[in-house]
Amino acid sequence: MRIIYTILLIVILTISFSKAQWQQVNSGLPGTSVFGLATDGQYIYAGTSNAGVYRSSNQGNNWTSANSGLPSSNAWELFSNNDTLFVGFNGPGAFRSTDHGNTWDTLTVGTLNSSVRGFISNDKYLFAATWGNGVFRSSDGGDNWSVINNGLNYLTFWDIISLGDTLLAADNGGGIYRSTNNGNNWTQSNAGITSLITHRLTTLGNYIFVGTSNGGVFRSSDSGINWEQVGLTSQTIWALLAYDTLLFAGTSSAGIFISYDYGNSWLTFNEGNPLGPVVELMYDSTYIYAATLAGGVYRYNKDNITSADEISTLIPNAFKLYQNYPNPFNPTTKIKYTIPDVGSGLAMTLLKVYDILGNEVVTLVNDYKTAGSHEVEFNADHLASGIYFYKLQAGSFVETKKMILMK
Repeated sequence: MRIIYTILLIVILTISFSKAQWQQVNSGLPGTSVFGLATDGQYIYAGTSNAGVYRSSNQGNNWTSANSGLPSSNAWELFSNNDTLFVGFNGPGAFRSTDHGNTWDTLTVGTLNSSVRGFISNDKYLFAATWGNGVFRSSDGGDNWSVINNGLNYLTFWDIISLGDTLLAADNGGGIYRSTNNGNNWTQSNAGITSLITHRLTTLGNYIFVGTSNGGVFRSSDSGINWEQVGLTSQTIWALLAYDTLLFAGTSSAGIFISYDYGNSWLTFNEGNPLGPVVELMYDSTYIYAATLAGGVYRYNKDNITSADEISTLIPNAFKLYQNYPNPFNPTTKIKYTIPDVGSGLAMTLLKVYDILGNEVVTLVNDYKTAGSHEVEFNADHLASGIYFYKLQAGSFVETKKMILMK
């Protein structure tokens, strides 16, 4: 039976992904190395190698130069914010356009006019993460900037995201830096991260994800305080994209992967893609776009992506116990596990919770379970704060994980 389910999974995914392929859309681009992508709803923009910014009004079918006032160098970062477009160059230079790239203003990000790798904004500030000079902040849309490096021991950043007043910045050697006061102070926040060369950050649902060098993808459910490794462990992740309930990862050497379950499992997503280095992912109303270092820009029609609901009905091929979510929690948390086909159709399943001394606290599951994904809620309202363990026993499979109750 397991073979049948595995074949079914392969057939469904093959049929779905073969409806459309990644299409190369480079007409008018000056080369095949593209670093950044952005859209403002009217145009999509591409940051190119040694040729600045190009734009397309027809979703990549044709590209034209949008370089008036820009240097002929590597346009690394593009960011669209309320009809204003920002670009950071891989080399000193940051610029702003309020007319869809027709003209550009020069921004002096710090006294050294830093190489900007990441822009982000919240309702108070615009932030710029730089390569070599740390993080800068502007309260007037980019006219003036102040350095906000208090607590930063490493200053070479790849990306930055905002969760209200909380900021997370991904550093090339220092891992994740976290600020809860708009950058006034920073602390390293790497609990659980094994690779401190961190690249792209994104959010999906209640999770934050970061891609690392040779360490794959890590996930946090507590605003970046603690992290867990969730796959692609040997890959260098240069790009992450959250779309709907889907997570995409662009790698340095193996193309693109997709996750339908918040990073718990991954599938290759490379139909038509030459598996070159993928450095940026973006979407608009119709397509997912990929910027690559060897093939330029690719796009994939979103309508041809198998839905998460379809994938969730497929039978898993292994027992698995997932980390509870949220963790830490107060007072409820959810525990997910999967049961493969075991031949008889049912697997005797025990899921129990223990305190730190090994005393049994509660039995959550004691029943025969069918093959598939299962989830149970644990309410610890009557328990004291502390560390607890939950253990799954199903057939010959046994696994235990730790969770933290914090009241």
